[in-house]
Amino acid sequence: MTADALAADNVLCHFRWVDGDADTWNMLRDADSLSSIVAELARLCVADVPDLIVGIEARGFVFAPMVALTLGVGFSPIRKGDAMFPGKTATVESAPDYRGKTQKLSARMDHLGPGVRVALVDDWVETGSQAVAARRLIEESGAELVNVTVIVDEANQAARESLPVIRSIVSGDDLP
Repeated sequence: MTADALAADNVLCHFRWVDGDADTWNMLRDADSLSSIVAELARLCVADVPDLIVGIEARGFVFAPMVALTLGVGFSPIRKGDAMFPGKTATVESAPDYRGKTQKLSARMDHLGPGVRVALVDDWVETGSQAVAARRLIEESGAELVNVTVIVDEANQAARESLPVIRSIVSGDDLP
């Protein structure tokens, strides 16, 4: 089995719907599953030669640093809500997500800057509201968002038009 097929198989094998909510945490519990998923996210992400990987709180904080380590590049967090950061930050409000909720996202400006190629790694993209807000934060610093790499891609057309290339292990149509 190829590495990409193994990662997709692990996503689909461990994915569950729990009370109508997607459970992407379950696929982390098994070390082999976690390893194959992180390796595939890194493989998908590296095509655009990022200098830095960002992840949005909470699941992005799990996957993005592991992808950064795999690629030998740095990681920078994007926080939600009123979470604190030392130093200069930028904050934007996202458009409503799939539940109709907006999020305030913040990033450290000293982690970004002109010429920095940034990849966003997360578990899922659907409306793209948080990814688009992250793009605004990244571009405000002069950096460039070069891709969005996720486990599950369900991005709508508006998200695709507002983001760079989206790479994923599986699509929403693949889910049980």
